[in-house]
Amino acid sequence: MEKKIIIAIYSGIIPGSVFIENLVRLVATKSVKVLIFGKGKNIDYRNKNITVYKTPENFFKKSIFIIYQLLFLLIIRPQRLIKLIKKYKYIPKSSSIIDMLSKILPVINHLPDIFHIQWAKSLPYWFFLKEIFGVKIILSLRGSHINYSPIADKNLAKKYKYFFPNIDYMHAVSKTIGSKAMLYGADQNRIKIIFSCLNHDLIKNYYKSETIIHKPYRLLTVGRFHWIKGYHYSLTAIYNLIKKNIPIEYTIISNNLPSEEFLFQISDLSLHDNVVVLNLSSQEEVYNKMIESDCFLIPSIEEGISNAVIESMSIGLPVISSDCGGMREVINHGENGFLFKSRDVISLEKVLLMVMNLNNQERGDIISSAQENILKNYNSNIIKNEFHNLYNMTMGVKN
Repeated sequence: MEKKIIIAIYSGIIPGSVFIENLVRLVATKSVKVLIFGKGKNIDYRNKNITVYKTPENFFKKSIFIIYQLLFLLIIRPQRLIKLIKKYKYIPKSSSIIDMLSKILPVINHLPDIFHIQWAKSLPYWFFLKEIFGVKIILSLRGSHINYSPIADKNLAKKYKYFFPNIDYMHAVSKTIGSKAMLYGADQNRIKIIFSCLNHDLIKNYYKSETIIHKPYRLLTVGRFHWIKGYHYSLTAIYNLIKKNIPIEYTIISNNLPSEEFLFQISDLSLHDNVVVLNLSSQEEVYNKMIESDCFLIPSIEEGISNAVIESMSIGLPVISSDCGGMREVINHGENGFLFKSRDVISLEKVLLMVMNLNNQERGDIISSAQENILKNYNSNIIKNEFHNLYNMTMGVKN
């Protein structure tokens, strides 16, 4: 009987972001058991191959939790406790020993074969699992943690240069983001490009069938408020088009509050009646908003491969994106979507006008090509097999 590989998919928050939750559900099969550690909500995954170890947030409950975990370690896993004491210097330092113990003890008590870290900044904290217990480490390269955080934080860049060469494998959602890890010493041969995948069981119920273009034209963006998302450029382009008597309604779905800069620009350009900010509680609501929109816009200065772009393409919503990062790997301009030059308002205006003036045939061809691309390259079965192959390679198992 094939031995099950035990993987901890770690983001620290339960549930994780959409792409992390998709990954958890995708790879947990009869050959891969997934462990989830962190703070957050109680989630019923309805999958016997997924086990959640939730850390309480209340101080009293957390203290009881630590006592239980320590007793479990002492009685059931004494050899691990001995290793931990002998190599104490490798344990992550923390301003709060309570917080530190509540995080690491459940992981030590339920050691996985592979600890799959979802955010690069947390790598230094968890690398002791490899140094003390020999746990394999996989790091997913995602967004800000690799695109610009180490540029702004020299100490973080120094840590990356120390740890990256010692990681067993890295997963990158695009070639572009993989190449950035190499700047910090990552081994090219240990970086595997695996695209993000969709929750096909959910998204298959959503399809934009109507061909009517609304007036005002409905633009949609999904993304947090941060300078890297390039909202300054999208707002300026929309303002310029509105001045030319082209009516536009711009909706931004975000999980955080608008920045002061964003609010100032809205006021300065008198866009209160043209820009709507929403904080939606479910992915279903986001998909419904995509169906109601005319075009999806990514104005980012830097981006890996946006999950929201893949979702929009699958649903049948045309996409305009800046030509940053990995977006050039998913969008072929004029074939399955549209690209504009990053940070270039004039370029964005021209592309917006071009897309707004597409006839039904042209729009339909773009949508069909985009959906074909998603089915071919972002198919859940393909992505699942690629992750299983990555886990097997990490464990030295030949496929």
